[in-house]
Amino acid sequence: MIARSIVLIVAILICTTVGYATVVDLTGSNDSGTINDAQFVFTTPQPTGTGVIEPFLRVENTPIEQGYNTSGGTPFDDKAGPWTHDLTFGDLQNTEVTLGGVSYFKLLLDVNEPGSKRSLISLDQLQFYTSSVGGQTTSNVASLGTLRYTFGSGDSVILDASRNHGSGSGDMYAYIPTSDFAGTKTNDFVYLYAHFGNADDSQAGFEEWALVNVAPIPEMNALFPIIGFFAVAFATQHLWRRHKWQVSDI
Repeated sequence: MIARSIVLIVAILICTTVGYATVVDLTGSNDSGTINDAQFVFTTPQPTGTGVIEPFLRVENTPIEQGYNTSGGTPFDDKAGPWTHDLTFGDLQNTEVTLGGVSYFKLLLDVNEPGSKRSLISLDQLQFYTSSVGGQTTSNVASLGTLRYTFGSGDSVILDASRNHGSGSGDMYAYIPTSDFAGTKTNDFVYLYAHFGNADDSQAGFEEWALVNVAPIPEMNALFPIIGFFAVAFATQHLWRRHKWQVSDI
């Protein structure tokens, strides 16, 4: 009886201490999921013109790839160029949106994988760090600064590049709770670390993270007063010139 009780207690302890990994499947069976209060949502192709999205990290390697945004160099599989650079918290704040009464920072992930049976890729780790120091190149990711958000052990997001055609138009929105960044200063640097390929290999092209410009486009009814102002100004100027011509003809 005592031995049975001990076994039962051990079983209860194991069940309460062992966590369960979360896998968000965005390959078609689902279009959204949540990991540690962050939301990951499949998106159809998005406009990608200048000012619409602002890339800040590209990584590329096979079959595993990882990297974080920095202007200091390429510590992992980061691709050098204007698309990989430092990011400030002020930059991140420009992407703030509210969903269901909760405030998030909105980022876009674009994956670039071959078609057919090789179109899947897994995002196996996503972390955000903040620091007063920019341009870091350390290979010890945990030393980047204050950890603000992370996947748990075994958590992942599975994406299918074939659901959208071509690179550059986006595949997933990531909504990261703004509450995770409490106490961060506007001029602090934000590092996004991403790791791909554990569950489904990276096989071609680069993966790209970008900020989404969420500044609202003015509604037409908001434009009408402005248009009306210019119309009145134009009409007034036209009447003044007409009157001037009439006076000169007398």
